[in-house]
Amino acid sequence: MSLGVEEMNTQLPAANVLPGEAVPYYMASGEGARYEINGQLVTVIARAADTGGIFSAAYISGGMGAESPFVSHQVEHKTLYVFDGILHVWLPGESRILTPGDSVVIPPNTPHAYRMASHYTRFLNWMTPGGAEAYYERVGTPIDSHVPPVRAGHSASLQEQAEVGAEFGITFPDVERAAPSFKHDAGLPPTQSPYFLSAGEGERLVSYQTMFTYLSRPANTGSNYFAVHTKGAKSPYIPLHFHSEHTENFICTEGRMWLYANGREVLLTKGDFVHAPAGTIHSFAFDSHNTQMLGFLTPSVFNGFFEYFNKPTEDYMYTEGGEPYMDMEGFGRAQAEMDLTVVGPPPQRRAALDIP
Repeated sequence: MSLGVEEMNTQLPAANVLPGEAVPYYMASGEGARYEINGQLVTVIARAADTGGIFSAAYISGGMGAESPFVSHQVEHKTLYVFDGILHVWLPGESRILTPGDSVVIPPNTPHAYRMASHYTRFLNWMTPGGAEAYYERVGTPIDSHVPPVRAGHSASLQEQAEVGAEFGITFPDVERAAPSFKHDAGLPPTQSPYFLSAGEGERLVSYQTMFTYLSRPANTGSNYFAVHTKGAKSPYIPLHFHSEHTENFICTEGRMWLYANGREVLLTKGDFVHAPAGTIHSFAFDSHNTQMLGFLTPSVFNGFFEYFNKPTEDYMYTEGGEPYMDMEGFGRAQAEMDLTVVGPPPQRRAALDIP
């Protein structure tokens, strides 16, 4: 049973545990339910059970040559985002060599495969609506290590993977692997179709010392979610607020940032994750120069929010310095027209989350 908005307003965030219910929680990079599958480390940081059945997420890491066969998900809409190393990804008829900051959006029923092309590669696997992450538990071997194994342990055969995968709408089609293209992928398609996106590309908006870049829009994801990359200079907290109809999820990709959730605060660095369900009172502040983060917002009712108080730009970097400003008129319209409830000024006092 999910909590109401008023109950969620006061729910203290859990730390480094998968809570089993849709409550706010923090997961440090490397923590989560960890499994070895064919020499790769799969670290589940969110299950459908932890998010109210709206998404799941896992980091997948491994060494040179670690790979997957072609797979296709009947239900899940996926985004893969590269954190470390080099990742070769195949779609039907095309492939790319991806490096940190590159991503690929994969709608349901799209065959895809990957191979790790560096001695340590790590990428985020985001799936909506979630549920298929249980496949990892069924096929993988629980592991205590926070890094991929030096040598592969149990290897799951393709037949074993297919038998388990069938329970989760996962198939393993026989698709030819195309030679890689080194094309620079710069735009979002207008409809729900698979696409690669190079680091720094996407629809960009800028305001004072901050840049927001859409990695996906609702039109690309069947209106299930959208993803925004944010980078900026050191900055104070934004006003305390919550959302009644959508979940916001924060993943630090570079630098340091403070995340405030229901009266507790945690410092995020690269790979750290915070899940803020609808009703969670939250705010964030960048604590280092050129800090960067990913935001996954689901469902996609908040699409268009950033256009209210930011301007489109063709630039790839914000300008540092100058007089602070914010389009308060635009922000006020966003409060009136969107799923946004401001409950107070930016937090001033740190009440840090006690992390075991």
